[in-house]
Amino acid sequence: MNALVEQLAKNNQDLKVAEIEGVLYLVKKENTKDISKIVHLTGLPSSTVSALVKTIPQIKDLKNLDFTAYNWSLFSISDPELEEFITCVRKEFKLPFEANKREYDQFFALPQTSLQKAVILDKKGLISNKHSVALIGDDDLVSIVLAKKYPELLKITVLELDDNLVLKIKQISEKYKLNIEVLKYDARDKIPPQHFGKYDSVLIDPPYTYTGIKLFIDRSLQLLKGHTDFSGKYIFLNYGNSFKSPEKTLAIQQVIGEYALLIEDKINNFNNYIGAESIGSVSSLYILKTTPQTKIKEFKVKNIYTYEIIENQNFPYIEQYSIKILKVEKQMFYKNALDHLIRQFAKSHSLKIKDFMFTKFDEKGGETFTYVLQNSNLIAHTWPEFGSIHIDLITCSKVKNSNLIAETLSKLLKTDYIEVKRVE
Repeated sequence: MNALVEQLAKNNQDLKVAEIEGVLYLVKKENTKDISKIVHLTGLPSSTVSALVKTIPQIKDLKNLDFTAYNWSLFSISDPELEEFITCVRKEFKLPFEANKREYDQFFALPQTSLQKAVILDKKGLISNKHSVALIGDDDLVSIVLAKKYPELLKITVLELDDNLVLKIKQISEKYKLNIEVLKYDARDKIPPQHFGKYDSVLIDPPYTYTGIKLFIDRSLQLLKGHTDFSGKYIFLNYGNSFKSPEKTLAIQQVIGEYALLIEDKINNFNNYIGAESIGSVSSLYILKTTPQTKIKEFKVKNIYTYEIIENQNFPYIEQYSIKILKVEKQMFYKNALDHLIRQFAKSHSLKIKDFMFTKFDEKGGETFTYVLQNSNLIAHTWPEFGSIHIDLITCSKVKNSNLIAETLSKLLKTDYIEVKRVE
């Protein structure tokens, strides 16, 4: 390893060695240490780039050193003619790249990204005269690229909140005789009945908030046609976040799982935007495929935009665990025995019990043990006929040694078949 790279790696441990070398390659090749430019070239958050660039020597000192380029995205396609067309259209219809509306979480994409968002449907084999596409929001004018490049598509519909974009997309479509239907639509409203269940694919680039993603996925499922096999319909979801906040990305992946959607592909750094440097001015593309288990949830919410700070509003701290326990021996299911074991479990993790209620359900022996804790509750339900117990634990404070929950229960209940899932 190059001595300079090795030293930089020690001081920038959030980055892979290959990424650090890739930044050095760009600094030397582009002859710049401009943070904004490097952010756009790499997709790294501005704070990360800034910290790294401060420790890089003068460009002249890199002259005799060799560095290996890094592939910042695994997908890149170019069509200069179409990219120039989008650039000219934005200029002609007064939609400059910098004129985004922060109240709608808008950051306009570069022309190459608008192209890639359209072409990815072709790469997935979804362009035909029987295929219909809906876009919930289209500040990147992807519908224009789709209609111009793939006139054979059966139907292209844009559901857009921004009055100006609704007007401009209509005007562009009329001028260039493109097959696009545009209607004013707020994702917080119900899908218009005439569009419910009419589309094969939906493209979304929603607000990058938990509720924004969940709402747009739910609305997408309402737009998609139903099916009973594994051929599936598609949602092309764009989502970006700093790698320093992986918990936000994990929450989005959990939403995807809740809807029983298959992540058929995920392409990092797929989209490049003007602005949004805190997340590297990039986002990833999730190609989601519906399954027979996918169901609409009719999710309703008012606050979806970043400025509403919905994810940072004051809400009591919560830890919630769903615990499945299998292959429990028969003698463990006696009321007094199980009550004693659960109390031992609570004591091991500093859960103070304030009250207790016992409920017996039927002749098979199903029972529920309800413990009111000092900081919330613990509920255990039994299925003696299956040798199974389910525990739902909710607390308003951190659970002591939460990483040892499975180990504690395994010792007490004498079984290794335990699944602990952190819900909140």
